[in-house]
Amino acid sequence: MARILILDTATKQCSVALSEHGEAVAWKEDRADGYVHAERLMPLINALLKEHGWDKSSLEAIAVSGGPGSFTGLRIGVSAAKGLCHGLGLPLIALDTLGILAEQGERLDPTPKRRVAMVDARRMEVYAGDFNHEGDCTETARPVVVDEEGSPWEGPAQFIGDGAVKCAEVLAGEGRTFVEAWPLARDGAKLAEAAFGQSDFADLASYEPNYIKAFKAGAPKDPLGLRSTLGVVWLALALVLASCTSCGEQQQFIPYVPVGLQIDLNLPAYNTLNFPGEAIALAGGSKGLYVYRYTLDEFVVLDRHATYDIPLACQITLDADNFTLRDNDDCSESEWQIIDGSVMNGPATLPLHRYRTSLNGSILSVFN
Repeated sequence: MARILILDTATKQCSVALSEHGEAVAWKEDRADGYVHAERLMPLINALLKEHGWDKSSLEAIAVSGGPGSFTGLRIGVSAAKGLCHGLGLPLIALDTLGILAEQGERLDPTPKRRVAMVDARRMEVYAGDFNHEGDCTETARPVVVDEEGSPWEGPAQFIGDGAVKCAEVLAGEGRTFVEAWPLARDGAKLAEAAFGQSDFADLASYEPNYIKAFKAGAPKDPLGLRSTLGVVWLALALVLASCTSCGEQQQFIPYVPVGLQIDLNLPAYNTLNFPGEAIALAGGSKGLYVYRYTLDEFVVLDRHATYDIPLACQITLDADNFTLRDNDDCSESEWQIIDGSVMNGPATLPLHRYRTSLNGSILSVFN
């Protein structure tokens, strides 16, 4: 009987839930056209805990939907879960995303004796898994190209997921139903409780999401032939000409200030940085620094010197969404995003200055 925080970022649905005794007692969900998990996940968790009256010390485990699904979404969810487990000393529970979808199908309509959970994998490909009426997996997750392979399924079933409706025309018939749905953290409550009761925990150091398919990089594109020797020569000439034509233009750079910080993440002053999606402001650089933990292993450190009309020396501030950086009304009201310092809204056109980082155990080094 455990109190568990459950995260699901496997699709465009970003959702979090609190589970107690195998039942979801509170949840928050957000879905957008794009992937908003990097900026929305941690605020959703904090708001959910606060509204339900729990704090992080109330939790006994963290569960995460571990795939299949979006490569980016899964990485963000798993990194956040690992960070929370590491910071709070809690075990990690890995849940099957398709199993969570099957639980949702049972909640929405308990009559079908068979369910096929489908996560969209673009075009007419889906990641699919078969489940019986008791929720047991009868065929594990696999990629299926529906319009090429025909139907690998026979007989009636409930097809559920963001990949189900697009396959309805090809798979229709035989008493089948098609439900457009996205995996929700609250539907993982029973699965998380069962795993907790069996001490079925994932290893924090080695656990990786179930991507099913490895990422395949395409062949390098070189439309201008720049990788050839002649191409390199032409590129060099072009750069020389460009530098000559801009000799009379003023180049704007923030003032150089040596930065060489070492931050011990175990110290109470830096506890916030134990959680992906969180940021703190520190002294240093030209106008101060923002240190942001993007994932479990990646940090972003940006100078707070706004890059619109740099001589004005305007300082940026971080909005309550923990994502948007902006300068004040007296400057340009430009906006940048904290995950990489790139411009979101002008008139600024230059990204914020980013410092280099390295992580060795609990020591984060920040330097020029």
